[in-house]
Amino acid sequence: MDLEAIKNWLSFLPDWASNLIIAAVVIIVGYFISKVAGMIVSSAINKTGLGRKAKTTGGNIGKSLSKAVFWVLWLFFIMIGLSRFPQLAEPLEGIKDMLNDIFSYLPQIGGAGLLFFIGFVLSKIFREATISTLEAAQVDTLVSKLGAGADDGPRSNTVSKTVGALVFAFVLFLFGVAALGVLDIDSITIPLTEMLQQVMGYLPQLASAIVVFGISVFIGKFVANLVRTTLPAMGIDNSLSALGALDGETGSNVVPSKVLATIAFIGIALMGAIAAMNILGIDQLTNIFNELLSLGGSITLGAIIIGVGFFIANVISRIASQTMGDMAGKIIKYVTLLIVTFMGLSQMGIGDKIVETAFESFVWAAAFAAGVGGAVAFGWGGHKWAGAKLEQWFPSKAKPKPRTRAKK
Repeated sequence: MDLEAIKNWLSFLPDWASNLIIAAVVIIVGYFISKVAGMIVSSAINKTGLGRKAKTTGGNIGKSLSKAVFWVLWLFFIMIGLSRFPQLAEPLEGIKDMLNDIFSYLPQIGGAGLLFFIGFVLSKIFREATISTLEAAQVDTLVSKLGAGADDGPRSNTVSKTVGALVFAFVLFLFGVAALGVLDIDSITIPLTEMLQQVMGYLPQLASAIVVFGISVFIGKFVANLVRTTLPAMGIDNSLSALGALDGETGSNVVPSKVLATIAFIGIALMGAIAAMNILGIDQLTNIFNELLSLGGSITLGAIIIGVGFFIANVISRIASQTMGDMAGKIIKYVTLLIVTFMGLSQMGIGDKIVETAFESFVWAAAFAAGVGGAVAFGWGGHKWAGAKLEQWFPSKAKPKPRTRAKK
């Protein structure tokens, strides 16, 4: 638009009138140009996949961007029109400087937006590629078979989707940091870049730890399933049930094969967690898992001792009741249970001093009860029985009969 030609054409008018007409023409023409530009932007954006998807969710990206384009362009034309008035030159100078800064920064904004958009597209491609690769490798099926027991149902393919989502987020994060670097916002980009460098340096250790822990879980599940299927086939569960029937108790809900399978899985998984923490270099968690493994082993062995002791006590009590009477069977049972409980608690390491003191007190109490109780019982009504026994064990010599004088 040649404003000087218009001014020459309006030279017969005063300067203020010609400037007013030129400003009005510029603003009106700029309005229509801005409207057309906004419509073009709206139509172009709404034809893209992103615009169509936004419409389905109730939004309209094209309309929002068209408004922004319209107001920015019309503001530009308004500034040109008002610049014809010398009185407004000074107030408009600051606005012009601001607009110049904004327009000079637009290439960086456009470059950052383009870079982030490329990163978004590549992130989706990486996600789909990861999911397709894992599904082709039947990772979900393998994990489902590995984690499923005899009573578990089918499981969805969440593993491949989860890994795909992690890959998508990581790639998008990389491009997001790069886009912020294009904008030269040091207060944001420098901390994010340092964090990204730390994450990238830590990734090999993290990947190795995940692989080690995953392998340990895999082995633990395999061993647990092997124990769960092998022991019943060998008749262990039925044998223990048959032995338990000696005590007259049947129908127990405890299945030895399942208990041993769970213990085996937890132990192997804990060892894998310890190895993973060693790879990551997290000493605090390594020490915690070491303590858990040591304590778990002691508790498991102590529980086994107590469980076997309870079984043996029931069997011995049953036999003693049939041969020596119910009272003797109960005494033997409870004494055996008390002894094996002390043994199990001592193996667990739970209050060694308390267990030792309690066991010594029990022994002294039993001895005292036996001694004093026996003495009282003996003195109360057992002297006749004791006299008969002593006479039987140590018979006295026969006394000589008195001599009688012969009759004369």
